[in-house]
Amino acid sequence: MNTHATTDKGHIRSQEILRTAQTILASEGYAGLSMRGVATQLGISLSTVQHYYTNKEALVEALLIYVMDNYQAAVAQVMNAMSDKSQLERFKTIIDLILIEIRRPETFGVLAEIYALSNRLPFAARLVEAVYARERKEIFKLIYGLEPKISKAEYKLRAAMIVVQIHGLVSQLAQDNDPSLSRRQLEQAAKQSFLMLATKA
Repeated sequence: MNTHATTDKGHIRSQEILRTAQTILASEGYAGLSMRGVATQLGISLSTVQHYYTNKEALVEALLIYVMDNYQAAVAQVMNAMSDKSQLERFKTIIDLILIEIRRPETFGVLAEIYALSNRLPFAARLVEAVYARERKEIFKLIYGLEPKISKAEYKLRAAMIVVQIHGLVSQLAQDNDPSLSRRQLEQAAKQSFLMLATKA
């Protein structure tokens, strides 16, 4: 038996399951997501889904990692393409990319749902904290050294503040309860704030 081919097939199947779960979670919420629903949409058996993800919590955890991995792969691709640009130019471009990414229904819907769940489900709270920690590290790498007068410790704090604001923006857009503030206005204000945190001593 070709083990490599079997492994590739399994990887493809697991990705199909995650993409389907992402669509369901983004459109129907956590309550609307079920292992059986994913299986039905894919035309496979429930046991096949359970072979890859033993329960709904494991599926949601894998899904969030999948979303974050795809987002960070997009960031890495941009960073590689901009290797000849200044650090500030790379940072501004990545911020634009982040704001585009959190507009995508598949990303936005999943993140907003996980945030809502984190207030009542311990596993979701752990997932959110893991996402925050991962993003703090990535943002720190992007901004550290932009302003020599800012210490490493201060930049770590500022990276944390940028991450909090990014996710606050997701939450605000999810509620969308202030008609006086458009998405564009919020995003422009966020970009100005991020730039100040990254560059102002």
